[in-house]
Amino acid sequence: MKGYVVMGFSMLAMQLALSAAFAAEGPTSTLGSVSLSEERVSSYAQGPARDLAKDSLNQHKASMPGLKHLSSQRSKSEQKQLRPAQVAKSIRADDFYFHDASSLLLIDRDADGYFSEFRVRLDADSYLGDVLVYARLYLRRLGHDDWELYHETDDFWVEGQSESDDYYVTTTLDEGFATAEYEVLIDLYEVGYSDIVATIGPYDTGELSYLPLEEVELDVPIELPGYDIGAVTTTLLIDDDADGYYSQFRISLDPDANIGGNLVYAKVWVRAAGDTWIEEHTSEDFLVDATGEADMYSFTVDWISGYPTSFYDVQIDLYESASGLLVASAGSERPELAEIPLEDQSLDIRPNPPTLGSGGNASSSERGGGSFALLWLVLLLGLGVVRSRIAITAE
Repeated sequence: MKGYVVMGFSMLAMQLALSAAFAAEGPTSTLGSVSLSEERVSSYAQGPARDLAKDSLNQHKASMPGLKHLSSQRSKSEQKQLRPAQVAKSIRADDFYFHDASSLLLIDRDADGYFSEFRVRLDADSYLGDVLVYARLYLRRLGHDDWELYHETDDFWVEGQSESDDYYVTTTLDEGFATAEYEVLIDLYEVGYSDIVATIGPYDTGELSYLPLEEVELDVPIELPGYDIGAVTTTLLIDDDADGYYSQFRISLDPDANIGGNLVYAKVWVRAAGDTWIEEHTSEDFLVDATGEADMYSFTVDWISGYPTSFYDVQIDLYESASGLLVASAGSERPELAEIPLEDQSLDIRPNPPTLGSGGNASSSERGGGSFALLWLVLLLGLGVVRSRIAITAE
């Protein structure tokens, strides 16, 4: 993972705005998550892809990887604030609307096309003249259902239908945002009323959709240029209980360099949905060629215990062995490393089928019914005989 960071307990827990991101604003300027066990156990077989296929997992070694502590104003115990599936509109909603909204991508330190800082501009209007309002801003990863609150603004004035009362919110994503495309949704509230007066989101304007974002600890510059991670593949191998979540998988990558023959090593990080990043594994040194796939390197992973069923993001950071400097990264911006359905072996167990009867002995007794039950059985048998005779006559 890029850099080392420290997870802090938020001193601003009463402010929902700082639950997941830091934001600056002004007229001029928790989905169920899971946690990985600290006692988790995994097994890695690693090496050049052509050799690993013949390895039969003989290079297994247990790892007790360290926890990546993220610098954030949210403590791990805090819950995400999600937008309800059903929201209520204010009785005054017909008096408000969004003229428009837009976004601006600001900071991309590692030049990978994904930004850790961005700005949202909103222009709300009212038929009532000057009205005091506030807004709640939500993010969601493209393809997800839940909207996560990332900022709630201070109160600000909407000056009727003025074109000069635009409001800006500038945000740095501190924690919990994997490298991916995101959408923004904004709910507007009138101060003194509890329900929403106006909403604008990705279905209303393309300016609030397909925003390439990542948390700030993923947005760290490469320290030594000249390297790259080419093709990456993820192969899901074992799903014993056939639930679509796998306990064994293989990741293969093709490292390249401007000058071949250098040694590098890789750090592998994983992150369950809603959880923090975990430093999962550090590889041995391996050789990087200038071009081609002859130096493909693979990790075959067995998760033994401590990994709950979830969708996992994976981050691979490549370091030059001689200097220890970060030279290349690949993460959840690639579909192959994003939201992989995984679980450990203790959860990946197919239930045993019920055992069929073997003709064993049994005894039963019952009471009640008296002679009436026997009489009723005789009557049913007689009725069956009569119906059979009628059927024969009809033929």
